[in-house]
Amino acid sequence: MALVRPLSQVISSRVMVVGGGIAGLTAALDLAAVGLPVTLVEEGTSLGGLMAQLDKTFPTNDCAMCILAPRLLEAARHPLIEIHTLTRVMGLEGRPGDFKVFLTRRPRYVDIAKCTGCGECVRVCPKRIPDPYNLGLNRTKAIHVPFPQAVPQAAYIDPEACRHLQGRKETSCVQVCSAGAINFEDRPETFVKEAGAIILAPGARPAPVENFPGAWHPDVVTSLEFERLLSATGPHAGKLLRPSDRQEPQTIAFIQCVGSRDPEAGAAYCSSLCCVASLKEALVAQELTQDRALATLFYMDLRSQGKEQERYLEMAQARGVELVRSRVTAVHPHLKGGLAVRYTDPRGRPQERIFDLAVLAVGLRPAAHLRDLAGRLGVSLNEHEFVKEGQPFAPVTGRGGVYLCGAAQEPMDITLSVASASSAAQTAAQLLAVSPRPALAKVSREKPLSTDGRPPKVGVFLCHCGTNIARTVDPEALREIVREIPGVAYVEDFLFSCSADATQKMAALIEEHGLNRVVVAACSPRTHEAVFRGVLAAAGLNPGFLAFANIREQCAWVHQDDPQAALAKAGDLVGMAVDRAWQLAPITPATYPVVPRALVLGGGVAGMSAALSLADQGFHTYLVERTSRLGGLARSLRFTLEGVDPLKLIQDLEAEISWHPNVEVLTETELVSLEGTVGHFRSRIRRVIDDEPLERHLEHGVVLVATGGREIQTEGSYLSGEDPRVLTQLELEEKISTGGTDLDQARRIVMIQCMGSRSPERPYCSRLCCAEALKNALLLKRRYPLVEIVVLYRDIRAFGFRELAYQEAKERGVVFIPYEPDRPPEVSASRRRPLKVRVWDELLEETVTLSADFVVLSAGIEPAAGSGEVAHLLKIPLATGGFFLEAH
Repeated sequence: MALVRPLSQVISSRVMVVGGGIAGLTAALDLAAVGLPVTLVEEGTSLGGLMAQLDKTFPTNDCAMCILAPRLLEAARHPLIEIHTLTRVMGLEGRPGDFKVFLTRRPRYVDIAKCTGCGECVRVCPKRIPDPYNLGLNRTKAIHVPFPQAVPQAAYIDPEACRHLQGRKETSCVQVCSAGAINFEDRPETFVKEAGAIILAPGARPAPVENFPGAWHPDVVTSLEFERLLSATGPHAGKLLRPSDRQEPQTIAFIQCVGSRDPEAGAAYCSSLCCVASLKEALVAQELTQDRALATLFYMDLRSQGKEQERYLEMAQARGVELVRSRVTAVHPHLKGGLAVRYTDPRGRPQERIFDLAVLAVGLRPAAHLRDLAGRLGVSLNEHEFVKEGQPFAPVTGRGGVYLCGAAQEPMDITLSVASASSAAQTAAQLLAVSPRPALAKVSREKPLSTDGRPPKVGVFLCHCGTNIARTVDPEALREIVREIPGVAYVEDFLFSCSADATQKMAALIEEHGLNRVVVAACSPRTHEAVFRGVLAAAGLNPGFLAFANIREQCAWVHQDDPQAALAKAGDLVGMAVDRAWQLAPITPATYPVVPRALVLGGGVAGMSAALSLADQGFHTYLVERTSRLGGLARSLRFTLEGVDPLKLIQDLEAEISWHPNVEVLTETELVSLEGTVGHFRSRIRRVIDDEPLERHLEHGVVLVATGGREIQTEGSYLSGEDPRVLTQLELEEKISTGGTDLDQARRIVMIQCMGSRSPERPYCSRLCCAEALKNALLLKRRYPLVEIVVLYRDIRAFGFRELAYQEAKERGVVFIPYEPDRPPEVSASRRRPLKVRVWDELLEETVTLSADFVVLSAGIEPAAGSGEVAHLLKIPLATGGFFLEAH
């Protein structure tokens, strides 16, 4: 929806982003990409946030740093982004478009501009402290670089640990620092920055576990500590060892909902990401131990919501991860060794099992400084201490010009954090649309190294990718193989080739050895080719002289069970990349004009909101909708959990679109063809009027795909389409809205979840079906308190604040009965009698029969009609379930 109107006057076009995690980085880079200058403020010693401490991400199972590091590098190098670490916002004055932000910076005691990250100061520092990056699982020095890929790539001195700063005048670090970077005279600094808009992205922190019974034991670790145990940059360099005795655990218990879904612990909500994070950690643990470690996951509801997460759950089950529906009450040392996990099973019986290691899946809490920050900025918090949204479905706060994104507004995973950050950045750009974009100074580069008159000189750079590659492909052995490849002049390897220090060293080595062709053997060029092209350019070498060998996906990951074959294949791939490097030609940069118009496909809420945002920024936008009306699937809704009237929302959007001079609405219109490239597309659209097709050609610079989805058809399932008493949730919602008299007389309504989703035909969770059932159940209970409502479910996926609706439904008497997919409910009917629903009750261990006046099917969502044709025309690949595959 249109959240803001552009300001008529803007004093400052700069946007301040508060928080340097994945959400803050995304917002900053998106803003800089459209020419807005950004001040990126982070309270910690470096950018990255919680994601910097993860080993891998889900559901792609990628190295977390492989995703984060390119963003860190791009932010550090971008001429429109200025970075302030160890900096806190102290106050805010002014109005949107003309803010003054008061900041204070804590001393680092190291000059970032001078520090090379060489590590000599760390080597000689006499004071050892628990390593904050590895959560105290190992030790570091009082002066240290926060982590290998940190930005800024500079050391930091802990003033509470440094002997010199504590009065003992120890200066060995100063004596070995040839760059003269250490400055013990550094003092706190207060300064003011101007900004037209503020984006809050302070992230979240792990929930405390001190009160969990058994958390004190060294072999009871949090999920974040377990991430560090798994990581190549962790305390054991990627070997999974038990903290108490440094032995490899054979059995691991993953305990869900520690610090979440617990009102007594101060977090009644669900943290959204813990279940899939535990599945991921269990799979990585199996990989590290070559399936020697057996994983058991204790859960209440397994929440793997989304199009790819369900596939991840199925993969974990196929790999032998045991799932136990239960509630863990305590963990304690067992007399015979190991840890005893006490829990209650689905029948309420106490049970106990022994494990070598226990992992507490801790939830998310608001950032520690969020309350103070909100007070200084004049924004409100909700009852859970997260930032309160100014309006539902919007990245706005209660103060104009101040926006929010990421886990500051609600617990969410990386994917949603990135999406919300882009939304906040777009909203800020919309607000400041009238401001001029600063012209970027042209960056002068050294003349590319000439290859005329001499043969190519090839340098090969190998990446360990933490343990992603090195665990399977022996780096030393691969380096020896590569040295023997004809034409290779130089070989080097790095723990993480994409880290800031590695890219700097790579550029220096290219110049030092006069290399004029470069082969990088690492992960996927899809995510990292641009990073290494930048390295070549920084070294004065034409970016076209880069060849890439993907030895992670194509070797290490697919041949985990055969390291020798993986090594041989890696050698072959590098050899082919070297041969290719000899044939490479330079890239000749070119510029061309961009057509300042946009084509939006789909006129639902998403499409209308996107069109208005673009139009407000001065871009003429074609809004193409296949049907006769705008609104999409939202037209079928009558209520939302958040209390928003969907039809009023649609009407407001339609009204804004109708008068906007930059939006051209084309209903009953389809895309027929598309050609061209980014910046200049040529499309052909067709509209049929009175059976006469009318075609039109459009030119535009971008295409936005917002074709939406539709409710899965239920005919033929559970008597749907045969008996009028079998409804979908949307049909029930319509009945509630119109106040049908048959609902007044209903005694029992049975809802059946996962209709059409989580099946072989659609192997994904539709995300919204559980919330839809909870919403309608609560509406019924409020209007007809005496009606009995029974929900038959596989898992109630009430993630985030939706958990509160789940709790309210139970308090109001809604009955929830789980069922297994291999024993689905059965529905039968007879004339003039209630419907009969038979379901196996695990608690009673017998089949129960429920009489029902209505059976309501919670049907999932599938791609809208014609999505496949659109994908073909736009050449966009499809993901699970036929949905569009977004960029990595």
